[in-house]
Amino acid sequence: MASKEFLDDFSLEGKSALVVGAENVTGRAAAIALAEAGAKLMIASQEPGTDSRLREVAKAVQAAGEKPEIQVQNSAVRADLSATADLAAKRMGRLDILVNALDDPWFGPAEAADDTAFERVIESNLKRVWTSCQEGGRVMLRQGGGVIVNITSVLADRGVPNASLYCAAKAGVLNLTRALALEWARKGIRVNALEAGWIEEAASPVNADEDFKKTLLKYLPSNRLVKPEELGGALLYLVSPAAGFVTGEAIVVDGGLMCRV
Repeated sequence: MASKEFLDDFSLEGKSALVVGAENVTGRAAAIALAEAGAKLMIASQEPGTDSRLREVAKAVQAAGEKPEIQVQNSAVRADLSATADLAAKRMGRLDILVNALDDPWFGPAEAADDTAFERVIESNLKRVWTSCQEGGRVMLRQGGGVIVNITSVLADRGVPNASLYCAAKAGVLNLTRALALEWARKGIRVNALEAGWIEEAASPVNADEDFKKTLLKYLPSNRLVKPEELGGALLYLVSPAAGFVTGEAIVVDGGLMCRV
């Protein structure tokens, strides 16, 4: 039987967390998991104009824990991310945990992508994560430590046809995570990644092509997509005291997909 002291290492009681991109399916799952573990929360948007989606997430978070702070922002604007990080620390006392759930899927033939597509995909999936890490890290450096988790995709490690730009951006997030972990290791900040497999959600591009979905499900070892809530356990471990000596790592939640050659 696990001792209470051991189990306490997975508690987030007294911790303050900020989830950026909370209106996304992975952000929602992250926010709920953190709330269930006892963290105080601020949920912030990836895009402006997502107020109603954030309010729905806030209801789910409150059902799992305390009522969260809500911050509608544009993550493409550094000033917004900076203000949100400062506000989170001010409202909640400090910023212990930052989860970046920023995501903007892109699929299409490589030869058909132009510079506009390149700039949008890299901006939305890599640059915004970089900026959020910088601004959240700035607050954590000032207070003497913290934990950052970047939610990315298994496509950071595996290329697939018709997703070249998205794969490149997600791979960038993975190596950004490793580099920041090294840079901030002696400054009290841990930085890790959570790689999600193909997520079960209505807006998934998988649902846009029935033939592709059937082919994908046959290929997946577990013969199904990842349920968003299945990311919660791995996330909780990475941000908890139990992972106090874990940094620069990536945990994959994909039902065994990455085991394939």
